[in-house]
Amino acid sequence: MLVKSSKFLVFLLLIICVLNFAAGGITLTEKVKLVILPGKVGSGWNMDEVDYLLSILEEQALELGRFQLFPRSDLQQIMKERNLSEFGVSQAIEIGKLGGSKYALLLTLTELSSSWSSKANSYIAVSRYTIKLYNIEDGSLLASKTMESEGSSKESSQKAISNALRSTATDIWYELRQIFKLEAYVKAVNGNAVTLAGIDPKLAKKGYIFQIETSNGGIGYVKVVGYNKSDGTVIANFMYGERPEEYDIATEFPIMPFKAGLGLGMFSGMFGLGISAWGSTEDIPLPLYIGVGTFLGSILNYTPAYMNFGVGFNLLEMGRINASVNGGLSLIGLIDLDTFEPVGYIFGAFGGAILTYDFNPRMGVYGSIGYSLYLGTGGPTGISIQIGMYF
Repeated sequence: MLVKSSKFLVFLLLIICVLNFAAGGITLTEKVKLVILPGKVGSGWNMDEVDYLLSILEEQALELGRFQLFPRSDLQQIMKERNLSEFGVSQAIEIGKLGGSKYALLLTLTELSSSWSSKANSYIAVSRYTIKLYNIEDGSLLASKTMESEGSSKESSQKAISNALRSTATDIWYELRQIFKLEAYVKAVNGNAVTLAGIDPKLAKKGYIFQIETSNGGIGYVKVVGYNKSDGTVIANFMYGERPEEYDIATEFPIMPFKAGLGLGMFSGMFGLGISAWGSTEDIPLPLYIGVGTFLGSILNYTPAYMNFGVGFNLLEMGRINASVNGGLSLIGLIDLDTFEPVGYIFGAFGGAILTYDFNPRMGVYGSIGYSLYLGTGGPTGISIQIGMYF
């Protein structure tokens, strides 16, 4: 359980780093035509797995709402007629032109493997691949990235592979959202209400954040809260930064639904290091909180590793400052450092509060304070403090 939570948080941090450091991109004001094609297929892949990956990626790309995709059924028919199992660059551009696509995403599927890991006590599958984005009109390469995704399962190797393929589709989805950013302009400003125009309002979903570069070189941020059906504009609330003016350009600023941070903490007289994540989605409106970490000390002569899981409630949102409270269940695993295996668990509960300060909507500093109570005579109890940075 502790291992799974740690892997989730590490994965979350890696995705957030991708969002933070990826640069450039293509700005959109309306839906764009895109064709997604399998390029060279390497070892471990079979056509059923390729088709499964493409079906998931197609579903996620359509859900994003900013693409008109070349139908996969038509693509399969072309592959069958031409006896193809993969596409090269020239073929990808040719197919893109046939469907009137503006861009082609070519997937080079390098390797797919799965093996049993005694350390994780599960099957671990790894997908290695490269994505390349081409301009159909002139054949130019616009973006290229080599990536790796993982999946795991205690049940079977095939289940781990299926999970790895879903992770692959999700990772590509994040890249597509980062590359194809929405763009609008400021039509009007009335107090904290900012009206955005020049974009199909169906593309700008509630909760999306736009970064606005003002005429004097400053940066401000707004969050989409609704739409004006009468004139087809997008209504946003000013968050913080430089206040925008009419005709300033607004560019989408993709963020993760969860913030994740790394911090130093103290509990029961022990210093420690922890990773925390908190946030919510449309499907899970109540904010979730999860934290894992360890302390430089011992409990019953073993090294403690903790996991907290609970829900939260937002108390305050004032410019760059946010405050929330959280609470839930807590678990301490007692780890034998000679074998790195847990020898026992201590169960309890926690409650606390988090105060954050945004440098921008993706990055900032946080401080948390809470109280943890554990069952049993060997269970520590007391106040916990953590200070760190989220990204």
